[in-house]
Amino acid sequence: MAFTSSDIAIDASKLRLDRWLRFTPAVEARYEREAGAQRVAALRSASLFGLVLYNLYGVTSYMLTHDVFWWAIGRVSARKREALMFAAMSGAALVPMLLFALTQSTHGAYTFGEQTLMLVFGNMVMTLRFRDAIAFTAIGMAAAVTAVLLKSGLDPTLRVAFLAQYATACALTLDANRRVEKRRCLDYLGKLTASLRSEAAESAIDNMRDLVETDALTGLPNRRHLDRTLEAWFADARPVAVMMIDLDHFKLFNDTLGHPAGDDCLRAVAGAFVRLVEGRERLIARFGGEEFVLVARDLDPLAAARVASMLVKAVERLAISHPGRSDGVGVVTVSVGVAIRGDSGRATLAQVLKLADEALYEAKRRGRNRHVISELRGARLFASG
Repeated sequence: MAFTSSDIAIDASKLRLDRWLRFTPAVEARYEREAGAQRVAALRSASLFGLVLYNLYGVTSYMLTHDVFWWAIGRVSARKREALMFAAMSGAALVPMLLFALTQSTHGAYTFGEQTLMLVFGNMVMTLRFRDAIAFTAIGMAAAVTAVLLKSGLDPTLRVAFLAQYATACALTLDANRRVEKRRCLDYLGKLTASLRSEAAESAIDNMRDLVETDALTGLPNRRHLDRTLEAWFADARPVAVMMIDLDHFKLFNDTLGHPAGDDCLRAVAGAFVRLVEGRERLIARFGGEEFVLVARDLDPLAAARVASMLVKAVERLAISHPGRSDGVGVVTVSVGVAIRGDSGRATLAQVLKLADEALYEAKRRGRNRHVISELRGARLFASG
């Protein structure tokens, strides 16, 4: 099963971790978008905490050079951010190890116990990504072995004890890091799975709604969609123009050429209408049979007349042969009735639809292949073309 979101498609089989506790690239990208800011905040907080507790001199360095390290945490890519933290922790762990190996102080050997604190801080407080924690721990262990073996004058028993202690700390802190990181990853995958399922369900509902509100023959919105749009548009006071469109002598067309030809004709006419309303605050819908309705917002009578005239001419230009007509017109044409609810908002939807229908029949009476506009005041028919 595939889940679809607004920007990426993630297959359910991809919601897994590899042995390094890494997401797949698609999931990693989404996780970064959703949790990257929290990670940046946590790293900044942990970094400052570590500087205060473990390296007071580093605090002064931060005060003098905050534009470099602090700024970089939130400005670089996710992978570079984690690499930056890995490099910082590795450097912080290696310097004390080097000092331990080089010091000739009588009590210098006791500083080795402090090295495990860097493991705790990096793997458990800073919570490096598991793959980085493995590398950080390996580097630390290698450095510890090198420092202990190279340190002159160190009692052999202490060498064994130090390395055993450090190895134990490596194992414990790395296991703790793995548990925390695994829980983080699994929690997110669970959350993401639920989110994607929800999005998939919403998408299925939207698709079903589109199917329910789309005319199967023409691909235009159907009567249900039209009714919902009209109710919404008539809920405010903005002007709304309603144009009832009917194919002239369409029954004769079907009787003469057959219903398959009639279906082709309806699809061609619908395509011509779509090109006129595309990208504008207008809606063209199939009303039923050979009738269509165009609704548009914020049109005055003059603009509405232009649109209605364009509808009539667009169908005539299709030059679809209509051999069944007896009026001397050999092509398919349409008649259009227009009614406008002005910005006063007083006319109801039912009134406007009734006037548009009356204007349509007046266009038929006047000879078809034309439009007629009904004026709401007094329901007077005042323009035609």
